[in-house]
This record gives sequence, C-alpha cells and structure tokens, in this order.
Amino acid sequence: MAGPIQPIDRHSVHQICSGQVVLNLATAMKELVENSLDAGATNIDIRLKEYGSELLEVVDNGSGVEESNFEGLTLKHHTSKLQDFSDLTSVETFGFRGEALSSLCALSDLCITTCHKNAYVGTKLVYNHNGKLIQKTPCARQQGTTVTIQQIFCTLPVRHKEFLRNLKKEYSRMLTVLYAYCIISTNVRITCTNQAGKGKRTTVVSTNGNVNMKENVTNVFGPKQLSGLLQFVQNRPSQEVAEEMGVKGGNTELFSITGYLSTCSHGQGRGSADRQYFFINKRPCDLPKVSKVVNEVYHMYNRHQYPFVVLDISLARDSVDVNVTPDKRQVWLQEERTLLAIIKTSLMQMYEPTASVYAVNQAVLPNSNTAAVVASPLVPAAVVPPAAVVPPAAAVLPAPAAVVAEAVEVALGVVAAVAQATTTATNPR
Repeated sequence: MAGPIQPIDRHSVHQICSGQVVLNLATAMKELVENSLDAGATNIDIRLKEYGSELLEVVDNGSGVEESNFEGLTLKHHTSKLQDFSDLTSVETFGFRGEALSSLCALSDLCITTCHKNAYVGTKLVYNHNGKLIQKTPCARQQGTTVTIQQIFCTLPVRHKEFLRNLKKEYSRMLTVLYAYCIISTNVRITCTNQAGKGKRTTVVSTNGNVNMKENVTNVFGPKQLSGLLQFVQNRPSQEVAEEMGVKGGNTELFSITGYLSTCSHGQGRGSADRQYFFINKRPCDLPKVSKVVNEVYHMYNRHQYPFVVLDISLARDSVDVNVTPDKRQVWLQEERTLLAIIKTSLMQMYEPTASVYAVNQAVLPNSNTAAVVASPLVPAAVVPPAAVVPPAAAVLPAPAAVVAEAVEVALGVVAAVAQATTTATNPR
C-alpha cells in the first residue's frame, strides 16, 4: 500500500525535472549555442573532448554576464528573457524558461567564465549540482562567455552508461542539430572541434560568418550540395490545392518563406530525408506536416529520392506557439493549412518546368532496342542529342499530355536520325 502523500524534497525535484530538460548531448549543445546567439555573439566555438563524453565547451564573444546576475545565472526559472506569461507572444530569443543552465548543473560539473562588456576583468564561476555559486575567481578574459561542461549525465548512472554505450550515435545526432544552427545563423562564425584521446583537435564543421544561408550550406556540406539546389519561390495557393487542403479565405500574407531545395533531376536528391531543415522565425523546428508535403510533391517528379531542404518560415510571433515541448522543437502554427497549401503550390510550380525537360530526357521509345541511344563508331556523337539518352534506372514521371506527346515526337525524330546515320555509315557512297 502506498504511503501518505507528501512533497518531494527540492533536491530530488531538481534532479527529476533536469533530466527532462536536457535529454542528450544534442540538447546540451543546443542550449549553450542558443544562449550564445541570444547574447549577440558573432563568433561561437564548440569544443568537444572524446565526442562530448569528457568535455563540452562553448566559447562566445557575446555581451557577457553582469556581476549582479552571477548568483541567479544557474537557478531554476531565473531568466532575463521573459518577465511574465504574456511575454511569450512576443519573445524574440531562443531561450525563455530559465531551465537550461540549471539543468546542466544538476547533470554535470559546470563552470562558467565570463566578462561583461562593461567589465574590466573576467570572472570564473563554479557551481554545485543545485546551481549554487560556490567559487568566484577573477581571471583574464575578453568580452564574452565560456560554459564548460564535464562528465555530462554523471549524476544519472543509467543514462550516463547508455550515453557512453551509444556515444558515436549521440555525437552524430548532436552534429545534425548543430548543422541547423550553422545554416540559419548568418553573420555568425560557428566552429566545432573534437579531440579524441591525446590526438590533435580536429575541425568537424565551420562557417565563415556568411551573410546568407546559401553560403552557409556550402560551408557545411560543400559546393557539390549547392550545385543541385533551387531557390524556393513563394506563390499563392492554387484553387485546386486550397480546396484539397481545406483552405477557405486563408491569410496568405501571414507567411514569408525563403530557402533552397534539391532539383528533381535524378541524382540530385538523397537516398533518405536526412538533410531536411525547417525553421520558424530562424528557430530550428520539427514540422512533420510540412515535411510530408515537401516529400510528397518531390516524389511526384522524382519518386526514388528525397530532397535536400532548407526552409525558413517567417510569421508574426503571436501566430506561433513555441512553448510546446521542453526542447522547443515542436510548435503550433496559426493557419497551418494555409502554409501547407502555399508550400505545395509553390513547389509544384517550381518543379513543373524542370519536370518537363526531365520527362523528355526520360522518354521511353517504342522499340526497346532504341530506348537508350549512345554514340558508337556507327552512330557519331554529333547526332545523339542529350535528350535521347535515358538512364537505365530512370523512372517515367508524371507530366502533362502535351509534354509527353512532345517527348515522343522528339524521341521518334532521334530514332530516324540514328537510323539515317547508321545507313550512311554502313553504306558510304
């Protein structure tokens, strides 16, 4: 039989709740990087040792922490970003609950070195697992803040053991989350390095403080990824799509969408949806309904691959609720169906012209022996138009009837040209 109902002691409450805020290495990194961005940093260094199991350190050149805030910096629900509940409708920072540093104190050994923009010297701050300041030492430091986390999850034996057992997977998940901030953070130089064992520190990813997302994509994934991208062009929902989505008189001016997606040409997409990044007002988010629409439209034109996606959706802050889950990855949107209709119509209009060309390139000729025409000694390359070459694994994609008819006409013309060239080559005058 259960005992009498009584309050849980404060230390236990702190431990229980902290484990729900910081779930993994990715969450810990995310919270620290967001703090740096909220502080106006233009240079952020993420330093790992043993893939984060021994050390996770984030160094920035942000505004720093004032001395009057040293005590409350790591206390639960202490923050400078929100004063009351009504502020949630207009909050412009990544953080607002005052939970991250408090939770990290409870789960690891935490030290902060900071120098406020108005201070002449830096200060090293050491906190205990309850978030209480236990040591304060002056030190040399330029403006900014360094947060050092050692032995993350050391206070949760089961989670710590699982974390170490799946370390490479946790590290990979952390990088996936970090890539999103690297892509969306313009005018901010972000660098991540790792030191394995006693080896040299190696750079994992680095951006150059670029002025746009496109250059950030190049820094993160290389120029090859950039070569196969289309810029997103926003259009109003078509009547057909609006009816399909159940949109009646939606406010299409509510959303402003920018970004890039893979072209629908075979080979430009990916084998999985592993590089799809969605943002709401530059905040990385999980948008399953948006993701579903994007992939469904893409599969209309390239059914065997998934697109690379970077989409930043801007809307009024009072039209989105980011206070849904502890990690703030899930959001609730006003007029979500209107957003889906805009995205679907826009993508169809973007891909339709390229799909027409793609359909010609993939036309199936009447005779299977001439389905793919290649240059040979009897068929000079000069008479083999690129549109006549069909990749073996190519799929026949949907296209308007006029486009298909044109494709067949072109294909038949190619067959005639090839036949004539072959006859000329075998029976010279």
